[in-house]
Formats: sequence, C-alpha cells, structure tokens
Amino acid sequence: MRFMSKAAVAIATMGLAAGSVIGAGTANAASLHGAIAFSGDDWSYGASIDAPSREEAIAEALDACGIADCIVLVDWADGCGALVYTDGAVATGAGFNRSAALFAAHTSLARHYPPAFLANVGSADRSGTEISEVICTANAG
Repeated sequence: MRFMSKAAVAIATMGLAAGSVIGAGTANAASLHGAIAFSGDDWSYGASIDAPSREEAIAEALDACGIADCIVLVDWADGCGALVYTDGAVATGAGFNRSAALFAAHTSLARHYPPAFLANVGSADRSGTEISEVICTANAG
C-alpha cells in the first residue's frame, strides 16, 4: 500500500472514531440519592429517597426529620440505607442492596452495643436490635 493510500485510510479511520464519539449521546445513568437524618433529643428521624443530588437528599431528610437537632447520619447513591436501634443506641449503614445496608448498620451498632453483631450472623432475635427503616433508591442493586 502506498503512503497516500495509508494516509487516506488513517484519516478515514480517525474521522469514523471521532464521529462515533461526537455522535454518541449521554447515557441516562444519573445517580439517585438517599439520606437518613436523626434527632438524638427526640429520637425521631426523616428520610429521603430518589433525590437527583446528594445535597437535595440531605435537605429532604433534614426537612422530613423536622427537629432542630436533626443531623444526617448516612447518605448514599444508587443503593440502600438502613436505620437500626436498641434501647440506648442507633446506627445507620448504606450498601448496594437491602442486605448490605443492614449488615453495615448492624456492624456500626455493634461498635457501641456488641450483641448487635449477632444480627449479622442470623441471631437477630437475641441481638436486642430492631430495624426501623430500610429504604432503597429505584436503581439499587
């Protein structure tokens, strides 16, 4: 193949590559966000789900909590969040699905209340923990 032919093939190939990149639309893969806010004084909480941004999820959760001392305990994108509690402690967790979020929440609670770890090994009744809420974005795994 002569130089001019090789050059023409190279230019045509670059043009096709550029055209395929330029012509490609954006995928509709926007993340969905969630958050859980909690009031330590009132022991109430608020949650948000499927918000278009982290900031909106946090604002919605704080608004839903509705108490002045509410703080966001967990936020996530494209997955689930869980809130678990005992008589004297609460914990949250996030994960790609319901099970992963609950595992993370029980593991977090076990740092302050060791029997909570039993919930992760199939002994939830003896762990003394309760599940308050598990929420998942529409695109959770």
